[in-house]
Amino acid sequence: MTQYLITFRTLTQAQRAARLLERAGYTVTIRRAPAKLSVSGCGYAAALRKRAFEAVELLRGHGLWTGKLFRLEENGDYREVLP
Repeated sequence: MTQYLITFRTLTQAQRAARLLERAGYTVTIRRAPAKLSVSGCGYAAALRKRAFEAVELLRGHGLWTGKLFRLEENGDYREVLP
């Protein structure tokens, strides 16, 4: 199953986004963003497995879209799919 990460600069932003997504029926896990995905070495990500582009639109509609969307590739690398 495909895994997506939506990145955020702060834990608070990630938590707010996760609450909104969970209320909309998503299963979300908050985690530290992998170091290679965050510019300053810190950051958080909301991990989800489906409907990632719909999730981004929901976050945009509520003013919570601040990061980027990445997909975990088969080789273990993350690929940016939405800036």
